[in-house]
Amino acid sequence: MISCHLLERPGKWRAVGVGALLIGAALPAVPLLWRVATSLGSVTGSLSGAFGSAIQNSLLMALLVAALSFTLGLPAGVLTALYEFPGRRVLLALATLPLLVPSFLWAIGFSSLAVRLGPDATHAVSGFSGCLLVFTVGAVPLVLLTSYAASGALSGSQVDAARLSGGERSVVLCASRHAATPALLAAGLGAVFMLSDPGPGQILGLRTAASEILTSFSALYDFTLAGQQCAILTALVLVFAAPLAYFAAPRIASEMMARQIRRVVRLEHAMIAVITSAALAVFVVVGVIMPIAGLTWPVVNGGEFSRALSELVRTGGNTVIYAVGAGATSASLGLLLAFCVGRNDRLRRVCIGVSLALFSLPPMFGALGIVEIAADAPAWTDPVLRSRLTVSLALGLRFFPVAVVLALRAWGSTSASWALAGSIHGVTLGRYLRRVALPLMLPAGATAMLLVALLATADVGTVLLLHPPGEASLPLAIFTVMANAPESLVASLCLVYVIAAAGLLTVIWTLPRRRKAS
Repeated sequence: MISCHLLERPGKWRAVGVGALLIGAALPAVPLLWRVATSLGSVTGSLSGAFGSAIQNSLLMALLVAALSFTLGLPAGVLTALYEFPGRRVLLALATLPLLVPSFLWAIGFSSLAVRLGPDATHAVSGFSGCLLVFTVGAVPLVLLTSYAASGALSGSQVDAARLSGGERSVVLCASRHAATPALLAAGLGAVFMLSDPGPGQILGLRTAASEILTSFSALYDFTLAGQQCAILTALVLVFAAPLAYFAAPRIASEMMARQIRRVVRLEHAMIAVITSAALAVFVVVGVIMPIAGLTWPVVNGGEFSRALSELVRTGGNTVIYAVGAGATSASLGLLLAFCVGRNDRLRRVCIGVSLALFSLPPMFGALGIVEIAADAPAWTDPVLRSRLTVSLALGLRFFPVAVVLALRAWGSTSASWALAGSIHGVTLGRYLRRVALPLMLPAGATAMLLVALLATADVGTVLLLHPPGEASLPLAIFTVMANAPESLVASLCLVYVIAAAGLLTVIWTLPRRRKAS
C-alpha cells in the first residue's frame, strides 16, 4: 500500500519522469535533426537566393512585431487590470479574438477591405507593411493578456503601498515594471510565432522563411531542402527564444508558489478610464472590426454563405477531433508532469525553460519529423503515424507547454499539508488522487484542454503536413482554396470561422460570471 505522502516526498523518480516527458515532447523533431546533421555541408547553401532574403524579411518583421506589441500591449494590460471603466469586459474580450483566429484570415479581411477602399489602401496593406499590421494585431492581445494577468496577480497590499507612496502614477509604474518581464516574454513568443507562420506572407505578397519552407515541401517536394531550411529557421528562433526562456523561467517558477493574498480592487479613475477605453476601442476597430468588415462585404454581394456552411459541416467533425484530441493529449501530459515535478523548484525551472524553448520551435519542425518517420514505417503503424490520431498527437505535443504552465501553477497553489495529513490517517495514494488531487487539478486541466483546443484549431501548418487525404480541418480547407475559389466563397468560409471563434470566446468569457452568480 503506497502512502499519499509520496506526492510530497523527493526522489529520483521525479527527475526521471520529467526527463522522459520532456524528451517525448521533443521526439518528433529528432528524425529531421538527424537528416540535417548528416548533410551539414549543404545547409549553408540553403541561405543563398530567395531563402536568404526571406530570412532577412522574417527577422526584421519579428523585431518590429516584438517591439510594437510590447509597446502597445503592456500599458493596455496593466491599466485594464488595475482600473474599472465602462465596457471593460467587452473591449477586452473583443481584443482577444485575433488570438483565436488563424492570421491568414485577418490577412484576407484586410486585403478584401483595402481593395474596396482604393489603390492607396491596397498598397498600404500589401507586402511588408501589410504583414506587419497582421502580425502585430495577432501579437498585441498576447502581450495584453500576459501583462493583465501579471498585474492582476499583485496583492492588494502591494498596490495600496504604491498608491500611498506616490499616487496613481506610482501604481502604474510599479505594476508596469512588475509585468514587463512576462510581457517581454509574450512579445518574444509573438515574434517567434510570426517566424513560423506562412499565411500572411503568401496572401500579401512577402517572401518569408515559413512560406519558403512550405513551398519547398508541398510544391517542390524536396524534403531535404525543406528540412535544411527548417533547421536554419529553428536555429534562428532558438537564438531569440533560449535567452528569454533562461531569464523568464525563474521568474515564472517563483510566481507559481502557493500564496494567500488580498486581491487587487479595481478603482474608477476618470482620466485613466478615458485613455484606456479609447486605446482598446481603437485596437478593436483596427484589429477586429476592419478585417471582419472586409470579410463581410464579399459575403453580402456573393451569396456563397450556404456553401460555406456546407463546408463547415464537411470539415467540422475533423476540426473537432483534432482540437479535442490535441487538448486531451496536452492536458494529460501537463498534469502528469506537474505530479512528477511536485515542489521541486529546480525541476520547475527546468520544465518551464524547456517548455518555452519547445513552444518556440516552428510547428513544421515536428511535423516534418513525423513525416520522415512515417515514410519508412510499415503499414501496421498507419493508425498512429498516418491517421487523424497522428494530427491530434502532433498538435498536443506542439501545445504541450501551455498545459505545463497551467498545471504547474495549479499544483503550486495547493498545500503540502493536505498530503501529510492524509498520510498520518493512512490514506492511500490512489484514494488521495481520486478524492483530493485530481478534483483540485481538474479546473486547470479543463482550462488547458480548452486553450490547447482553440490554439490547435487555428494551426494550419501541422494539419497541412500530416492530415490524411480527405480529412482536412476548416482552417486548412480555407487555406487550400483561397487562391482559386471565388472571393465570396473564401470570405464566407472565413466569416463562418470567425463567428464560431467569437461564439466560443463568448462562452469562455461568461463562465466566470456564471460561477460567481451561482
